[in-house]
Amino acid sequence: MTQIHKARNKNSPGQTGTDESAATSRNLEQILKEVDSKFTFEKRDDLAKLVNWSSTKDAPLHRWIRYREAYSPSLIDALGLDGRILDPFCGCGSMLIGAAARGRLSTGIDLNPLATFAARVKSSPLSKREIRDIKSFNKSLPQVLPIDVELWLPEFSVAHKMFEPVILHTLLRIRSAVATCSMSERARDFLHLCWIAILEEVGNYYKEGNGIKYRNVQRRPGKYVAKEDGVWQRKRFGEDQEAFVLNAFVRHLGVMLADTDLWHPNWCEPEIIRGSSLNMPSLTESKFDSIVFSPPYANRFDYFESMKVELWFGGFVKEKTDLQELRKSSLRSHLSSDLARDQEEFETLEQLIELMDRSASSWRMGVPNLLRGYFSDIVEVLRHCRDKLDSGACYVVVGNSAFGGMIVPSDTLTAEAGLRAGFREADIWVTRHLTVAPQQRASLAGLEGFMRESVVVLRP
Repeated sequence: MTQIHKARNKNSPGQTGTDESAATSRNLEQILKEVDSKFTFEKRDDLAKLVNWSSTKDAPLHRWIRYREAYSPSLIDALGLDGRILDPFCGCGSMLIGAAARGRLSTGIDLNPLATFAARVKSSPLSKREIRDIKSFNKSLPQVLPIDVELWLPEFSVAHKMFEPVILHTLLRIRSAVATCSMSERARDFLHLCWIAILEEVGNYYKEGNGIKYRNVQRRPGKYVAKEDGVWQRKRFGEDQEAFVLNAFVRHLGVMLADTDLWHPNWCEPEIIRGSSLNMPSLTESKFDSIVFSPPYANRFDYFESMKVELWFGGFVKEKTDLQELRKSSLRSHLSSDLARDQEEFETLEQLIELMDRSASSWRMGVPNLLRGYFSDIVEVLRHCRDKLDSGACYVVVGNSAFGGMIVPSDTLTAEAGLRAGFREADIWVTRHLTVAPQQRASLAGLEGFMRESVVVLRP
C-alpha cells in the first residue's frame, strides 16, 4: 500500500473528522495533479457547445426524437475530420448525419436497437413517392384510423401506468394504421419513428436523470405528493385526449417531413450496425481516417432504464430477458451491466478508490467495481479503434464524475487507456467545467476544477 493510501486510513485518537476530511482532500488533490502531469492539456472553450446535446436538440433531422446522449455534428468541422469516419457509440446518429450531409462515408455502431433504428430512419433518404405517401397519410388522419383495436400492453410491470386509457387506445389505433398501410417498409419506419417520438409527450411519464418520473406526482421537499386525479390530466392533455394525441402525431410528422429537404443529392448514406463495440462487429470498411465517439460516462446512469418505455412500446424489447441482455452486454457504466467480466488494473484508479467514503451509498452499491470494469471496457474499445484507424486520430468525448467524496478523472484515465490500447500519443482538450452534485460539494470544496468535460485526442 502506498503512503497515500496510509494517509486515508490513518485514524489516530486525537484526529477529528474535519482533520481526516482535510487529509483526504489533500491526498485526492495530490493524486489528481500527479495523473494530470502525465498529459498535455489544452483549453478548448470553442468546443463547449458542441460536446452536448443542447446545440442540436432543435436542429432539423436531430429533433426527430429526443436523445440527450448526443453531441453536435459540427464537431466534424471543429476537429477537422476528413475521409471515412467511425462512431462506435453512434446513438441516434448525430455524427453520421453530419458526415452524410457533408458527403462523407461514415459507419456507426450502437448496442441500443432504438438508437440504431432512429439513426437509420434519419439518415436514409426517402423517394419522392414515399414522401408523398406519408404526407397523404398525415392529411387523412384521423379518417384512416381503425375504429377499434385490441387493447395491448407490452410485458413489463409498469406498462399500465404509462398512458391514460383514451390516450393508449388512440396510440394503438395510429400504430395499427401505420403497420397496415400500403407503403414501403422505409416509409412505415418513418411513421413508426414519429409514433415513438411522441410517446413521452402524450404519456404519464417523463425522463429525468437515471430513469423516468410520473406526471401524477409532484416533488415536494423530502417527498412526492400525488396530484388530484382528473385535474392534472385535464391540465396536461386538455378535455379531448384523443385530439391531443392526434395533434401531437400530425404536428411532429409535419416537422419530420419538412426536414426531409435536407436529404440533398450528395447525401452519403452511412452504414449503421447494431452491436457492441466491445467485440467490434464486422464492418464494410476495414480502416477509417477518423474515429470520434462519446461513450456512456462513468456516472452510474442506465440509459436502457430511462428509455424503457420507448424500447417496450416500440417493439425493440419483447421479453424481460431482452432488456436484461442489453444491460449485461453494455459498457460497464451502470450497476446493471455485467460487472463480473474481466478487469484490467489501473494503479491511479485504485489509489482514488481507496479515498472513497466507505459510508457513502455509492460504495455500498458497488461503484468501485463498476469503475474498474468501466475503464477496462474503455481499453478494449480503444484496442478495436486502434486496429481500425488508418490515419488521423481518435477523439473521445468524456466527462469526469464524483462518488463518495472522490473525483473520477475519466479524461486522464481514458488517455491512459488509449496508451495501453496501442496509441502512441494522448492529449486532453478541456471543453468546459462540470458542476459538482450538491451532496458532493462540501467534501470536494476547492477541487471543482478537476470536474471537467474533455476531448481525449489519441494518435497512432
